[in-house]
Formats: sequence, structure tokens, C-alpha cells
Amino acid sequence: MNDNGDGQGMAVMAGADSPVSGPAEGKEDHGGHPPGLYLLFAVEFWERFSYYGLQSILIFFLLWHLSMDKVSAYAELGAFGVLVYMCPVVGGFMADRWVGARHAVRAGAVLLMLGHGLMAWQPAQTVERLVTPDATYDLKRPILYPAEGEDGARQVVVNGTAQVITSLASVQGGDPDARTLTYVGPDGGAVTLRGRLEKTPDAGGLKLFYLSLALIAAGVGMLKPNISALVGRLYGQRHAARDRGFLIFYLGINAGGLMGSIVCGWLGAALGWEWGFGAAGIGMAVALATFSLGRRLLPPELPAAEGGPRAAGSGSGGLLALAGGLAVALGAWLIVDHPIVVGHVLDIAAVAGLAAVFWFARRCDARQRRHLALLLLLMLVSVLYWTLFYQGPASLNVFAAEWTDRHIGPVLVPAPVLQFPDKAFVILLALPLAALWRWLDGRHRDPGPVTKFGLGVLFVGLGFLALAFGIEVTPAGLRVGVAWLLSLYLLQEVGELCLSPIGLSSITRLSPPAITSLLVGLWFLSTAYGQRLSALVAQATVVDGSLPAAVQLASYQAVYLKAGLWSCAAAVLLLMLVVPLRRLND
Repeated sequence: MNDNGDGQGMAVMAGADSPVSGPAEGKEDHGGHPPGLYLLFAVEFWERFSYYGLQSILIFFLLWHLSMDKVSAYAELGAFGVLVYMCPVVGGFMADRWVGARHAVRAGAVLLMLGHGLMAWQPAQTVERLVTPDATYDLKRPILYPAEGEDGARQVVVNGTAQVITSLASVQGGDPDARTLTYVGPDGGAVTLRGRLEKTPDAGGLKLFYLSLALIAAGVGMLKPNISALVGRLYGQRHAARDRGFLIFYLGINAGGLMGSIVCGWLGAALGWEWGFGAAGIGMAVALATFSLGRRLLPPELPAAEGGPRAAGSGSGGLLALAGGLAVALGAWLIVDHPIVVGHVLDIAAVAGLAAVFWFARRCDARQRRHLALLLLLMLVSVLYWTLFYQGPASLNVFAAEWTDRHIGPVLVPAPVLQFPDKAFVILLALPLAALWRWLDGRHRDPGPVTKFGLGVLFVGLGFLALAFGIEVTPAGLRVGVAWLLSLYLLQEVGELCLSPIGLSSITRLSPPAITSLLVGLWFLSTAYGQRLSALVAQATVVDGSLPAAVQLASYQAVYLKAGLWSCAAAVLLLMLVVPLRRLND
């Protein structure tokens, strides 16, 4: 999420991707940052434009176009998120051992361009029918997710005439597909049908859809850990400058996410899913071109003789990186539509990744082991933060569509577009917060990563407590004011700026050079666990749609209140341990 506006990194046309091309480590321009930073934030801008653009509309596509129930849709969204942040473990390892970070980033961009591009050819809308003992009734949905949410948008075809459905509720016990449907009859009275809801998806289209998700997950896995490692490598041992560089980098990520949420979210809601997904594909094409033209601004790989990647300097390195990425995509394709299997694979990946770290730690001195212990602790703490953060594209996105008054003045903002405020808040706050860290560092009063992580978890908890309070004070029968949702995003993003860029910076500063990309990959693996737990939190908000509106809204309040309280309690505990843990950072 970064772009400091200089743009010098885009002025250089690159030639061969040689391991010895690129500036010396730590070289600065007049702005105090290496020119390669501008290249990397531009690439990440467009990559995040695509990813967050997809993320803003994906839950609605699953619910509305593919007709998944909310529990299944949240599980699928979580499984995709787990794969997106689990694949970096493989991508980081491949870069460290064989292909190098630059080849890995370029291969990831290719895979992402293919995945987002294929998303434009989505499966046909799932066909729904209610089968009763006497007849079969077709259910109709609009092509687009309705502006006011699902209520009143679905219709049932009776004797060739579409009638408005007022209720479609599950029947307790017995057949899980049994439904009671109520619609408005020709005379204005309520008519009730009872039968079995049958869904006929586009099987071939779904295979292509899941292949697209798998390519995106594999592409992120190749690109994400290695582009972060490249940012850290630009600064050598200049730790304070690295922290500021990562905040600038983070600013560009959020700028891309901001534009992606607005552009892809609006196109998907107003013109059709393929428009939103297609725009994301165009963004990745720009990212690939940007990196290819400017890669000579990046630092060279560590020579193989000194433990660097073996194929980084060979002509086969790029092909090997792409082949490895495609293999990861194939593996992801086999399991992406099986959330339970994805969870098991995540557990295996976590054990394998930790085992690799512990194996390497045997050769480390006491100081390096303390650093590794601190990094693992920070990763564990970050799981709680990401569990709540990723309610944004999941339950908070649905909450915005169905329970939030999204009018800003006379304008009704589409729910997917309301994913942009959190990125906007980062853009507004990143540079002032970077200035604060720099000011404190100049006076030798920098609070350190443990304190910053504690603040991050505290602020995200306060955000959910604010929304729970907003639900409590909203009069019955009214939608929750959009200001309460915005207050959550504001507090959440203050927390993110205390946690996420500091985590990346700490990894590149404290990790042994030989396993930097692996540890960055494990950092994203902790995010994968956050995605997994986030799906469970989102599922906890789901209640029977036939219950009164007050009961459905109360389910959100109860879950968000509990999440906020647990987060704040964990933050207080961590802040109490700052002094004992300080020696791990020495």
C-alpha cells in the first residue's frame, strides 16, 4: 500500500534479468529512499487493486450468482483466503532455495493476470427450483445483487407470472433442503408453499471459476512474500529507514486497494460481475508490465556460492518459477472448493514451516534464537488481528448490504464500494504515523514491535465494540447508520498500521538472511489462520432468515461484542508483558 508520488522507479527501461543488475544495496535518491521502492510500490499498487477489487464483490457473487447459503459462502471465502496466504510459504521457500525473489515476483504476476482474467468468464447463474408434492416452481433472481440487499428481490414463478417472495425459510429438522416459501398472491394476500429447494449449478463453469481462484492464490504465493523481501533488501542495515519504507510501501498497497474497491466494486454492482472481475485482470496486466520494465532497479540476489538461490542467475530461473507456480495452482485447484480439506492442509503447512524454522535455529547463536522467538510470538498475536480484520470482505460486507443505511447524502453507496474506507483511512494515517515513529526513534523512545502489536490488537477490538454499540443504540426498525461502520474501519486501520507494516519490517530486520523469504511466508501463514478463524466468526453471525429482523441484527451485535472484548483483553495482556519481552528484540 505505497506510493510516495516520486515515480522515478518507472523511468528506467530494463534489459536482461541478470543477478548482478540493479543498484547497490541501500542506495538512496534525494528523497531518502532507494529508487527500487517506487517500482515495488507501483507493482503492489496494481496487484492489490486486482485482489481487493475481487474481494469486494466475491462474497456477493457466491451468495447471489452461485446461490450459496451464507454458512457455505463464508466457508468458501475463508478457504480461498487461507490458500491466498498459505501459498506464500511455498513461494518464499522456492525463492530462497532456487529461483530468487525477482523471478518469483514475475511468475506470480503472470499467474495473477491469468487468474483474474479468467474470472471474467464466470459460470452461469445457478438455477433454483422449489419442488412441492404438487408442482415445481422456478425461483428468479436479478442478475446483479440488489442495491438494498436480498429482501424482496427474489421472485417465484407461479402460472407463468413472477411473484415477490416475502419469506424463504428453512424447516427445522429432517431434510436440510426443506423450505417454506411465502409470496404475495394476485389478490395481495400471502400464499405459503412448502417443498424442497433444488439448485442446479453450471458444473463446467464452476470448474473454471475454481481454477481462477487457484491461479490467484498461487500468484499471490509467488509474488507477496518475495516483493516484501525485496523491499527489506533495499535498505541493508538501516532499520529506521526500513520501517519508514515499509509504511510507504503499505500506503501504496492501500491506494491500490482503495481504487480496486471503488472501481471493481462499482462495476460489479452496477454493470455485472464480469465487469468487476475483468477490471481486476487489467490491473494485473499493468502490474506485470511495470515490473518487467523496472526490475533492474532492484538489488541483486545473494550468489549461490554464499547460500543464495541456485537458479536465480540462470536463464531457466524464470521458467522454473513459473512451472513451480503452476504446480501450486494445480494443487490449490484440487482443494479450493473443499474448505475442510484446506484447513487440514493449512495445519500441515504450519507444522512443516515451523519445523523448518526450528531446524535452522539449531545453527543459530543465542541472539538469533531470541529474534526467532520474538517473530513467532508476533505471528501468533497477528492471528487474532487478522481474524477480525477479515470480517471486512465477509460478514461486514453482508452487514453493509442488508443492515446498514448506506446513504451518504442523496447517494446510495453499493455495498461492495463500502470496502474502500479502510484503505482510505490507511492513506490518511500512514504518513503521520510514520512521522511519529521517526520522531520517537530520533529520541530513542521507539515503543518497539511488541507494544505496537498490542496497540494493533487493541484498536481492532475497540472498532468492533464501537459497531456493537452502534447496533445497540439504533432504533428498532431502522438500519444502522453508516457512521458506525466507518468508525470500525477507522479504528481497525489505526491498528493495522501499528501491526502489519511493523511485522513485515521486523521480519526483514530480525530474520537470518538465508530464510528471510520463508519467514515472510510464515507471516502470511499466520494471516491464513486469521482467514480460517474469520470464516468461523462470520458463520456465527448467521441465523435463520425467517426470524424477526431484531433477532437477526442481535446476532451480529453479540458476535461483534464478544470479538471486541476478547481482542481488547488479549491486547492488555500483551502490553503487560512488554518489559519482559523487550530483551528478545535486542
